[in-house]
Amino acid sequence: MDFQNVFVMACGTNFYSQCVPSNTVHLVFSASSAHWLRKKPCDITGALHQSMMTDQKEKEMFAKQAEKDWELFLLNRAEELVPGGSMILIQSLCDEEGQLFGHTKCTKVSAMKQICSLWEEFVQEGRITQEEFNHTNFTAYFRTVEEFKKPFNDPDSPVKRKGLEFVSIEKHVIPCAHKERWMREKGDPKEHAKRYVASIRTSSNATLISGLSDSRSSEEKSKIVDDLYRIFESLVAKNPEDHGADFVEAYIVIRKGQ
Repeated sequence: MDFQNVFVMACGTNFYSQCVPSNTVHLVFSASSAHWLRKKPCDITGALHQSMMTDQKEKEMFAKQAEKDWELFLLNRAEELVPGGSMILIQSLCDEEGQLFGHTKCTKVSAMKQICSLWEEFVQEGRITQEEFNHTNFTAYFRTVEEFKKPFNDPDSPVKRKGLEFVSIEKHVIPCAHKERWMREKGDPKEHAKRYVASIRTSSNATLISGLSDSRSSEEKSKIVDDLYRIFESLVAKNPEDHGADFVEAYIVIRKGQ
């Protein structure tokens, strides 16, 4: 690096804990992180993901857990920041139209709904049990603009007492790079499907594995999940233009007072 007094480090600490010594960080950057919750507040009835929730009580439990976790995330970053330091965050958002990652109005097939549909088919075929389906949930919550701003609304909140100031928030929908490439270049639909599904698998594979019973061997679990993604690939290859996973993000700037 050509910059003096700039030090790069990696830290394996969970971001819901303090990661570095107090008052040592001048600039925090974090992307696509805080939507993952510390724990699952409840199972999601009949679905795998926030975007498919129908039970109001379950929605409220997830929202409450997300509220606690967002405050904890901010308090730990406040402890790490020096006075006058800043946070630049790119975080997953649920916008006013209900759009969120993999579930936007310009894409016909929601990635999360497709996975859920295939997982339901596995129940009907006897590949997995209903109990396993019920235990398969994404422990994630996509906050609204209002939920991101809420800890800053009360002047006596723990976040405000730590000196954090909300500077700005912008909403952005980032088109799926795989779908854009397909629409622009076309090519081999099977190769396109393989690339697209692989990108979805990075954030969903562990969730599917964790929902399966521990009475199954790791090899059996992997085989079941591999089969789901193989079927997913075949569906994408048949109709590539129907599938995509746009990112819906909040660009947030927060500052710690002097």
